Amino acid sequence: MLKNKKLRGLLQLVLSVALLAFLVSRVGLEAITTTLSDLNWPWYLFAFLLFLLNVVIRAYRWSVLLAGLGERPLFGRLLYLYFVSLFFNNFLPSGFGGDAFKVLELRQERGRGAEALSSVVMDRLIGLLGSSLIAVAALLWNSARPAAVDLPPALGVTIALVSLGIPALFVLLRRGDPLDWLASALPLLRPITDNARVRRLANTIHRYPFPALLKALLASIPFTLSLILAQFAISEALSAGVPFYLFPLFVPLISLITLLPISFNGLGTREGAYILLFVPAGVSYEHALAMSLAFYFLRFATGLVGGILYAIRSAGGIIRAAYANE
Repeated sequence: MLKNKKLRGLLQLVLSVALLAFLVSRVGLEAITTTLSDLNWPWYLFAFLLFLLNVVIRAYRWSVLLAGLGERPLFGRLLYLYFVSLFFNNFLPSGFGGDAFKVLELRQERGRGAEALSSVVMDRLIGLLGSSLIAVAALLWNSARPAAVDLPPALGVTIALVSLGIPALFVLLRRGDPLDWLASALPLLRPITDNARVRRLANTIHRYPFPALLKALLASIPFTLSLILAQFAISEALSAGVPFYLFPLFVPLISLITLLPISFNGLGTREGAYILLFVPAGVSYEHALAMSLAFYFLRFATGLVGGILYAIRSAGGIIRAAYANE
């Protein structure tokens, strides 16, 4: 099992390097470095502060979901876990490594693994739901103003399908029993769908009170807006000239694509998503690629904040243990 995980991680890293090399070769490394070297630091610092605010909102949304299951850990503890999870995401192959850390830490503290895992999964889903609702609003606004942005038809249809598909998936998970549906449609999956732990996880999804879900969804609106503003600030820092109204349309797709566990922490796939979305909308190739890399560096820097917090807490634990043994 461990060998398979190492092999999968190595393959993800190789794929990320190959994708990045291919994408950069299309325009040349010099063009990318020149674009990044002209960074407007006040705008980039503003983007960093917005991303820090984004983490605070995520932690609050997670606390709301946990409260809905009867769990009430301290908000400061959840905020700490969110920052440290971003640190681990910087160095783990999958973008879910930080989520695993949050689940393990919460399970050790509270002793309720199903609730911990369910809250992390629901937090992801509610975040995507909030982003999709904003994308739907942006699509309606764009359709009412045809001159705003002329998206290729295939791209517009894709955005519409994803934006409407996420709420549909949420309703299916909330109202129906997706495990029974999967078991009947794909009998080969019965060893998974009949698994007791998987069943407990699925059952917790139905335990969230509607007020808690609504409160978490309302928190997802400023969460998505801060993420949109951060990416817009990055485009301004790079003088990319990207219209603001493109970001509400593209953020849900980018978020969904980077969740796919096929590359190292989304590297390569995120850059490809930026190019596929922004270039047809009139953004230059080098600016689209530079925007994605600048956003990755922003996430990496936020993860380093989590690493510092983790080091301080670990050092404090070692010192306390040393004094206790004297």
